[in-house]
Formats: sequence, C-alpha cells, structure tokens
Amino acid sequence: MTSIVRDETIRSGEPRVEGTRIAVRDIKRRVIDAEEDPHVVAGEYGISMADLFGALAHYYEHRDAFEDDEREAERMRRDGERRTRKLVDELRGENAGSTEDAA
Repeated sequence: MTSIVRDETIRSGEPRVEGTRIAVRDIKRRVIDAEEDPHVVAGEYGISMADLFGALAHYYEHRDAFEDDEREAERMRRDGERRTRKLVDELRGENAGSTEDAA
C-alpha cells in the first residue's frame, strides 16, 4: 500500500511517496497538468503504478489544500515580479540621471 508522508527536512515538508523524494505535486503536474502517460512517469521516477495512483488519490483527497497552495505561490510570484519590475525601473531612472549628470 502506498504511503504518503511529510517530513519538514525533505522537500520542505511537501507530501511525497514514502521512501522517495518524489512529491505528490510532481506527479500531479506531470500526469494531470501535462497529461503525460502515467506508466512513463512511474517508470522515470522508478515507482510502482500503485505508488503513482496513490499519490494522485492523495492529491484528489486534499485538492482544496493543494489548490490554495498553488494560488498562494502564484500570488507570491506576481508580487515578486512586481517588486523586481519596480526596482529595475528605479535603477534605470537613477542610471539615466547619472548619465545626464556626466554629460
């Protein structure tokens, strides 16, 4: 039987297939999101089909939590991009001013 475990010292506590570093999210992204063949994914990860489908079952049992995590990660990514864009714009403004001062 497939066991899905969490350990804060492995993969930052992501739910994963016991005895591996393969996270449930890794399997979900490949099989569900990318529509890859489950047999190929299991073979590449070196896990059984039972482990793969156990991970997918875990995903579906906790789908709301996974989706909340993905939304939060996307929000954080957008915020980081916005802050980076602002910083780059500020730096470009400073550089433009120093170029004008040099002339």
